[in-house]
Amino acid sequence: MDVVIALVTAGMGALLLHRMRQPARALDTVFDSDAEVVLHVAGHEARTRGEIPSSLHVLYGLLQDEAIVTAIRDAGGDPDTLEDQVLAALDARLRNDEVRDDDDIQRVTGYAVGHAQNVGRRASSRDLWAYLRFSDAAALLETKPASLAAVLFRLCHESAEPELTAIGTADVHVVLRNDDYTTQEFVCEILREVFGLSAEQASVRMLETHTQGRSVAGRLRPEDARTRIEEVRSRAHAAGFPLWIGIEPT
Repeated sequence: MDVVIALVTAGMGALLLHRMRQPARALDTVFDSDAEVVLHVAGHEARTRGEIPSSLHVLYGLLQDEAIVTAIRDAGGDPDTLEDQVLAALDARLRNDEVRDDDDIQRVTGYAVGHAQNVGRRASSRDLWAYLRFSDAAALLETKPASLAAVLFRLCHESAEPELTAIGTADVHVVLRNDDYTTQEFVCEILREVFGLSAEQASVRMLETHTQGRSVAGRLRPEDARTRIEEVRSRAHAAGFPLWIGIEPT
Protein backbone atom coordinates (compact mmCIF):
# COMPACT_ATOMS: atom_id res chain seq x y z
CA MET A 1 0.00 0.00 0.00
CA ASP A 2 1.18 3.47 -0.79
CA VAL A 3 1.95 5.90 2.03
CA VAL A 4 0.78 9.52 1.98
CA ILE A 5 2.53 11.32 -0.90
CA ALA A 6 3.14 15.06 -1.04
CA LEU A 7 3.88 17.00 -4.18
CA VAL A 8 7.55 17.55 -4.87
CA THR A 9 8.67 21.11 -4.34
CA ALA A 10 7.45 23.84 -6.64
CA GLY A 11 11.05 24.23 -7.83
CA MET A 12 11.15 20.60 -9.02
CA GLY A 13 7.82 20.95 -10.80
CA ALA A 14 8.97 24.11 -12.52
CA LEU A 15 12.26 22.45 -13.53
CA LEU A 16 10.45 19.49 -15.12
CA LEU A 17 8.15 21.81 -17.03
CA HIS A 18 11.13 23.87 -18.23
CA ARG A 19 12.92 20.75 -19.46
CA MET A 20 9.83 19.61 -21.35
CA ARG A 21 9.70 22.94 -23.15
CA GLN A 22 13.23 22.43 -24.47
CA PRO A 23 14.27 19.85 -27.10
CA ALA A 24 16.59 17.00 -26.09
CA ARG A 25 16.91 17.98 -22.42
CA ALA A 26 17.72 15.05 -20.14
CA LEU A 27 15.06 13.99 -17.64
CA ASP A 28 16.76 10.76 -16.64
CA THR A 29 17.72 11.93 -13.16
CA VAL A 30 14.12 11.46 -12.00
CA PHE A 31 12.38 9.46 -14.78
CA ASP A 32 13.21 6.05 -16.23
CA SER A 33 13.94 5.70 -19.95
CA ASP A 34 10.34 4.92 -20.99
CA ALA A 35 8.90 7.87 -19.06
CA GLU A 36 11.63 10.11 -20.43
CA VAL A 37 10.57 9.20 -23.98
CA VAL A 38 6.92 9.87 -23.09
CA LEU A 39 7.80 13.35 -21.80
CA HIS A 40 9.97 14.13 -24.81
CA VAL A 41 7.07 13.17 -27.11
CA ALA A 42 4.71 15.30 -25.00
CA GLY A 43 7.09 18.23 -25.09
CA HIS A 44 7.61 17.93 -28.84
CA GLU A 45 3.85 17.87 -29.47
CA ALA A 46 3.40 20.96 -27.30
CA ARG A 47 6.25 22.85 -29.03
CA THR A 48 4.86 21.92 -32.47
CA ARG A 49 1.55 23.47 -31.46
CA GLY A 50 3.18 26.46 -29.80
CA GLU A 51 1.61 25.51 -26.49
CA ILE A 52 2.60 25.16 -22.86
CA PRO A 53 2.92 21.43 -22.08
CA SER A 54 -0.17 20.07 -20.34
CA SER A 55 -1.53 16.78 -19.07
CA LEU A 56 -3.19 16.26 -22.47
CA HIS A 57 0.26 16.32 -24.07
CA VAL A 58 1.47 13.82 -21.46
CA LEU A 59 -1.48 11.56 -22.24
CA TYR A 60 -0.62 11.83 -25.95
CA GLY A 61 2.95 10.79 -25.10
CA LEU A 62 1.71 7.87 -23.01
CA LEU A 63 -0.34 6.64 -25.96
CA GLN A 64 2.95 6.10 -27.82
CA ASP A 65 4.18 3.81 -25.01
CA GLU A 66 3.81 0.11 -25.88
CA ALA A 67 3.08 -1.04 -22.32
CA ILE A 68 0.34 1.57 -21.88
CA VAL A 69 -1.22 0.78 -25.26
CA THR A 70 -1.19 -2.95 -24.49
CA ALA A 71 -2.83 -2.39 -21.11
CA ILE A 72 -5.56 -0.24 -22.68
CA ARG A 73 -6.30 -2.92 -25.28
CA ASP A 74 -6.24 -5.69 -22.65
CA ALA A 75 -8.74 -3.69 -20.60
CA GLY A 76 -11.10 -3.55 -23.58
CA GLY A 77 -10.28 -0.04 -24.77
CA ASP A 78 -9.19 1.40 -28.12
CA PRO A 79 -5.94 3.41 -27.85
CA ASP A 80 -6.35 4.80 -31.37
CA THR A 81 -9.76 6.23 -30.55
CA LEU A 82 -8.40 7.67 -27.30
CA GLU A 83 -5.53 9.30 -29.19
CA ASP A 84 -8.03 10.88 -31.60
CA GLN A 85 -9.95 12.23 -28.59
CA VAL A 86 -6.77 13.70 -27.10
CA LEU A 87 -5.86 15.43 -30.36
CA ALA A 88 -9.42 16.74 -30.72
CA ALA A 89 -9.28 18.12 -27.18
CA LEU A 90 -5.96 19.84 -27.94
CA ASP A 91 -7.38 21.29 -31.16
CA ALA A 92 -10.46 22.56 -29.33
CA ARG A 93 -8.36 24.30 -26.69
CA LEU A 94 -6.24 25.89 -29.38
CA ARG A 95 -9.29 27.15 -31.30
CA ASN A 96 -10.84 28.52 -28.13
CA ASP A 97 -7.53 30.05 -27.03
CA GLU A 98 -8.03 28.66 -23.55
CA VAL A 99 -5.60 29.63 -20.83
CA ARG A 100 -3.43 26.68 -19.93
CA ASP A 101 -2.24 26.42 -16.34
CA ASP A 102 1.26 25.17 -15.56
CA ASP A 103 -0.14 23.59 -12.39
CA ASP A 104 -1.98 20.99 -14.51
CA ILE A 105 1.18 19.25 -15.69
CA GLN A 106 3.13 19.96 -12.51
CA ARG A 107 0.52 18.01 -10.55
CA VAL A 108 1.05 14.96 -12.78
CA THR A 109 4.85 15.06 -12.90
CA GLY A 110 5.13 16.19 -9.29
CA TYR A 111 3.06 13.37 -7.88
CA ALA A 112 4.72 10.84 -10.21
CA VAL A 113 8.20 11.83 -9.09
CA GLY A 114 7.17 12.12 -5.44
CA HIS A 115 5.63 8.67 -5.52
CA ALA A 116 8.65 7.09 -7.21
CA GLN A 117 11.10 8.70 -4.81
CA ASN A 118 8.99 7.44 -1.92
CA VAL A 119 9.44 3.83 -3.08
CA GLY A 120 13.09 4.31 -4.04
CA ARG A 121 13.11 4.41 -7.83
CA ARG A 122 12.81 6.73 -10.81
CA ALA A 123 9.34 7.68 -12.03
CA SER A 124 7.86 5.48 -14.77
CA SER A 125 5.22 5.75 -17.47
CA ARG A 126 2.92 3.85 -15.10
CA ASP A 127 3.41 6.60 -12.50
CA LEU A 128 2.51 9.26 -15.04
CA TRP A 129 -0.62 7.31 -16.01
CA ALA A 130 -1.62 6.85 -12.36
CA TYR A 131 -1.40 10.55 -11.53
CA LEU A 132 -3.28 11.75 -14.57
CA ARG A 133 -6.23 11.34 -12.19
CA PHE A 134 -5.34 14.77 -10.74
CA SER A 135 -5.23 16.46 -14.14
CA ASP A 136 -7.37 18.02 -16.84
CA ALA A 137 -6.82 14.88 -18.95
CA ALA A 138 -8.64 12.70 -16.41
CA ALA A 139 -12.01 13.44 -18.02
CA LEU A 140 -10.93 11.45 -21.10
CA LEU A 141 -10.10 8.40 -18.96
CA GLU A 142 -13.46 7.80 -17.30
CA THR A 143 -14.89 5.58 -20.05
CA LYS A 144 -15.40 1.94 -19.14
CA PRO A 145 -14.13 -0.67 -19.55
CA ALA A 146 -10.73 0.96 -20.07
CA SER A 147 -10.95 3.60 -17.36
CA LEU A 148 -7.82 5.05 -15.76
CA ALA A 149 -8.18 2.67 -12.79
CA ALA A 150 -8.84 -0.38 -14.98
CA VAL A 151 -5.75 0.25 -17.09
CA LEU A 152 -3.65 0.95 -13.99
CA PHE A 153 -4.87 -2.36 -12.54
CA ARG A 154 -3.58 -4.14 -15.66
CA LEU A 155 -0.26 -2.31 -15.44
CA CYS A 156 0.17 -3.24 -11.77
CA HIS A 157 -1.16 -6.80 -11.66
CA GLU A 158 -0.71 -7.91 -15.30
CA SER A 159 -4.21 -9.39 -15.33
CA ALA A 160 -7.86 -8.44 -15.18
CA GLU A 161 -9.69 -8.21 -11.87
CA PRO A 162 -10.47 -11.74 -10.65
CA GLU A 163 -13.95 -13.01 -11.37
CA LEU A 164 -16.31 -13.34 -8.43
CA THR A 165 -17.46 -16.87 -9.11
CA ALA A 166 -18.90 -18.30 -5.91
CA ILE A 167 -17.09 -21.40 -4.72
CA GLY A 168 -19.96 -23.66 -3.67
CA THR A 169 -21.82 -22.66 -0.52
CA ALA A 170 -18.91 -22.85 1.92
CA ASP A 171 -17.37 -19.75 3.45
CA VAL A 172 -14.64 -18.01 1.46
CA HIS A 173 -11.77 -15.70 2.32
CA VAL A 174 -11.83 -12.18 0.94
CA VAL A 175 -8.22 -11.36 0.08
CA LEU A 176 -6.37 -8.09 -0.54
CA ARG A 177 -3.10 -7.86 -2.46
CA ASN A 178 -0.55 -5.10 -2.32
CA ASP A 179 0.15 -2.45 -4.95
CA ASP A 180 2.17 0.77 -5.02
CA TYR A 181 -0.73 3.19 -5.51
CA THR A 182 -3.67 2.36 -3.25
CA THR A 183 -3.20 4.44 -0.12
CA GLN A 184 -2.98 2.99 3.36
CA GLU A 185 -5.77 5.34 4.41
CA PHE A 186 -8.08 3.98 1.74
CA VAL A 187 -7.40 0.37 2.72
CA CYS A 188 -8.05 1.09 6.40
CA GLU A 189 -11.25 2.90 5.44
CA ILE A 190 -12.72 0.01 3.45
CA LEU A 191 -11.69 -2.51 6.10
CA ARG A 192 -13.57 -0.49 8.72
CA GLU A 193 -16.59 0.61 6.69
CA VAL A 194 -17.15 -2.41 4.42
CA PHE A 195 -15.81 -5.29 6.51
CA GLY A 196 -16.61 -3.92 9.97
CA LEU A 197 -13.11 -4.16 11.43
CA SER A 198 -12.08 -1.95 14.31
CA ALA A 199 -9.54 0.80 13.61
CA GLU A 200 -6.84 -1.29 15.28
CA GLN A 201 -7.75 -4.45 13.33
CA ALA A 202 -7.90 -2.50 10.07
CA SER A 203 -4.43 -1.06 10.66
CA VAL A 204 -3.01 -4.53 11.36
CA ARG A 205 -4.53 -6.00 8.17
CA MET A 206 -3.40 -3.03 6.09
CA LEU A 207 0.19 -3.36 7.35
CA GLU A 208 0.08 -7.10 6.69
CA THR A 209 -0.95 -6.39 3.09
CA HIS A 210 1.83 -3.83 2.75
CA THR A 211 4.63 -5.92 4.23
CA GLN A 212 3.63 -9.46 3.22
CA GLY A 213 1.93 -8.72 -0.10
CA ARG A 214 -1.52 -9.99 0.89
CA SER A 215 -3.95 -10.29 3.76
CA VAL A 216 -7.38 -11.73 4.50
CA ALA A 217 -10.02 -9.06 5.01
CA GLY A 218 -12.58 -11.53 6.33
CA ARG A 219 -14.23 -14.93 6.13
CA LEU A 220 -17.71 -14.65 4.63
CA ARG A 221 -20.51 -16.49 2.88
CA PRO A 222 -19.93 -16.35 -0.91
CA GLU A 223 -22.77 -13.96 -1.77
CA ASP A 224 -21.90 -11.65 1.12
CA ALA A 225 -18.28 -11.67 -0.04
CA ARG A 226 -19.36 -10.81 -3.60
CA THR A 227 -21.48 -7.86 -2.43
CA ARG A 228 -18.70 -6.39 -0.32
CA ILE A 229 -16.05 -6.89 -2.97
CA GLU A 230 -18.21 -5.11 -5.54
CA GLU A 231 -18.60 -2.16 -3.16
CA VAL A 232 -14.85 -1.99 -2.56
CA ARG A 233 -14.12 -2.15 -6.29
CA SER A 234 -16.59 0.63 -6.97
CA ARG A 235 -14.89 2.82 -4.37
CA ALA A 236 -11.42 1.97 -5.66
CA HIS A 237 -12.36 2.71 -9.29
CA ALA A 238 -13.83 6.07 -8.31
CA ALA A 239 -10.61 6.96 -6.47
CA GLY A 240 -8.38 5.76 -9.32
CA PHE A 241 -6.79 2.97 -7.25
CA PRO A 242 -5.79 -0.46 -8.67
CA LEU A 243 -6.71 -2.38 -5.51
CA TRP A 244 -6.73 -6.18 -5.97
CA ILE A 245 -9.52 -7.80 -3.97
CA GLY A 246 -10.92 -11.24 -4.61
CA ILE A 247 -12.15 -14.55 -3.26
CA GLU A 248 -10.11 -17.57 -2.21
CA PRO A 249 -11.31 -20.83 -0.68
CA THR A 250 -10.84 -21.17 3.07
